[in-house]
Amino acid sequence: MKRKIKPMACQRQPLDTADFATDPSGWFQEQTSVGDDAWFLAHADDGVIWGQIREGQLLTSDSVFPQVSPPLRAITLQQARLFGQSAQVQVWRGRDGFKACRLQDCQDDGAEAFDETHILWGTHVEAQAQGFTLVADGHQGLRHAVPLKVEDAAFGRGRPLRLVVRHYLTYDGDGQVRITLSRLVALRQVSEGGQDESQT
Repeated sequence: MKRKIKPMACQRQPLDTADFATDPSGWFQEQTSVGDDAWFLAHADDGVIWGQIREGQLLTSDSVFPQVSPPLRAITLQQARLFGQSAQVQVWRGRDGFKACRLQDCQDDGAEAFDETHILWGTHVEAQAQGFTLVADGHQGLRHAVPLKVEDAAFGRGRPLRLVVRHYLTYDGDGQVRITLSRLVALRQVSEGGQDESQT
């Protein structure tokens, strides 16, 4: 499929993480809107944590499926992202503590960006609750709880879950293009026919 190039740049702004370690969830809830859909994805030493901002509160997968998802804790967190159509807030563990930045889209006719989708685990549904779906993948025992309502029929013969990633491009003096920044944009599912179905 041909990539659609967008006239878009990205502004990067460092963020203060002084209070992050004492209350990671509260810190993310205080961040300004990142778009109509505010998705959350964190990687920790003990597993993957999904979430979504709902009515100003960060609802994470550990509160719905604690048997699969670890809690959001600073002591085990490697990195986390709150993301949407217009921006992403990212936190990661550095050598001397947590670092954070905000990546904000801005219209720029002289800039270029494109989106691509990454296939996520999940070949069937195990359970659903509070707008989350616990999915498993084959016989490998891979399980995670995504903040989407996904029916069994969506799986068909493949993996319908997609993570949308946006890449920002720059050109050097020789005209060579490279990706200089990337961020997450959305969590989606595709129908059996391959069409994207945005879920809130």
